[in-house]
Amino acid sequence: MEIFEIAEMLGANINYESLLQTFFKDYPDAIWIKDKNLKLLSANSAFYEHFNKSADCCNSSGEMQILQEKRTVTFSIHSKKKNQVLAVTAMPVLNNNSVECILYISKDITEQEELKERFFVNKYQLNALLENIPKIIYMQDLNGQYITGTKHSKAFFNDGFDYFHKIQLDFQSINATRMCEDKSVIENNKLITYDKEIVDTRGIPHWYTIYKAPINDYHNNVIGIVVMAKNIDDEKHLQAQRETFVASLGHDLKNPTLAQIRAVELLLKGEFGSLTKEQEEILGMLLDSCKYMNAMLSSLLATYRNERGVVKLNYEEVSLTDLAEDCISEMIYIAKDKNVNISIEKRCDIPFVYGDKVQIKRVIMNLLSNGIKYAFKDTEIKIKIYNEINLTCFSLENRSPYIPAEKREAIFAQYVSFAEAHKELGIGLGLYTSKKIVNAHAGTIFVESFEDERTVFGFKIPNVKDSICAAKTVSF
Repeated sequence: MEIFEIAEMLGANINYESLLQTFFKDYPDAIWIKDKNLKLLSANSAFYEHFNKSADCCNSSGEMQILQEKRTVTFSIHSKKKNQVLAVTAMPVLNNNSVECILYISKDITEQEELKERFFVNKYQLNALLENIPKIIYMQDLNGQYITGTKHSKAFFNDGFDYFHKIQLDFQSINATRMCEDKSVIENNKLITYDKEIVDTRGIPHWYTIYKAPINDYHNNVIGIVVMAKNIDDEKHLQAQRETFVASLGHDLKNPTLAQIRAVELLLKGEFGSLTKEQEEILGMLLDSCKYMNAMLSSLLATYRNERGVVKLNYEEVSLTDLAEDCISEMIYIAKDKNVNISIEKRCDIPFVYGDKVQIKRVIMNLLSNGIKYAFKDTEIKIKIYNEINLTCFSLENRSPYIPAEKREAIFAQYVSFAEAHKELGIGLGLYTSKKIVNAHAGTIFVESFEDERTVFGFKIPNVKDSICAAKTVSF
């Protein structure tokens, strides 16, 4: 029921102008009234902030609809003076069932319209992205139903067809663990990622890296899952080639190393004549180094004979001080070539850690080898062994070229070498291997570099027996 019909029903003698002025007085947005000929009768002050004349605020089709159908109409108009968008509700004022005039009430919706426009722009951009990314990425709801995704992801979701590699995967092989994976993402509200072997319809295995991440609403509730599948057959093939090469190389080095050990042992026994004290000392260090190399090769070959890339860790009480001194003895003559002096500072009550002696020695040897290699000539390498809470720590400081922060982030990555910071040749496995070993011992490895050309590498390992975070194996 219109306001004037209510007034008539109550028997009130209403003055339209007085009523409108009272209504208009405090309303912040534009209000105006037109007669049945669509001429402006009255308006509030806000109206004139938006419009110069009534023609600026007309909506011919809407107004004709009000006059003919005698019903309320809504539309939007643009305020040129204030550059705003107004939502207008236009209501007929009836007298004896005929339209006497039209009352217009507006509301500023500029912000909502801008948000709506940005939403549609973002939607079009997202659609363009989804149409053109050559990846399998899609979103699904909590019931496992497909919502949207990149151009060819629906074929992968529905039929197991990898368009980008032209592989028709066995659909049952894909779905075998899908429900359990989705349940884990939903219940834990966390990303999961894993490598999965999936056979195709011919029974040929293929490898995919799968990423599944929760989609959250405003209250952090999971409302869906985003999934990405990436074929890694080429990476797996390359990895297999590397593993085969390393295993073959390890096997080929085994026999010469054993021959060296036997020859040095014969020399030390005096089989080829007496030795001076200095000769015995050097041969003793050489024998220790050869035995260490033999232990490393045995560990390497055992790794590839059993599970490729996995080494079992044999935990025992290991003295970092003793290991550091052993490594220095083996590397002392290499350091002397550069006139680099090596010192050890022991500041610990507990020099021991619980770990695999061979593997921890690999870490110290890698750090010491790098420390000598990149140290400036005629400088000193300072090794410190110290304690933190439940940790025994090893650090090695040398004088060497500054490593920028962005390269420090990647220096422990596989096939990224310390040498790359200085444009030298390096395979980049030593620091990567060291990080894997330290992490497996529930420890941390670190690097610091200063612009005064001091660099510190080190690691921290628990000295508490049976650390709950320590692993039983390490994977390379």
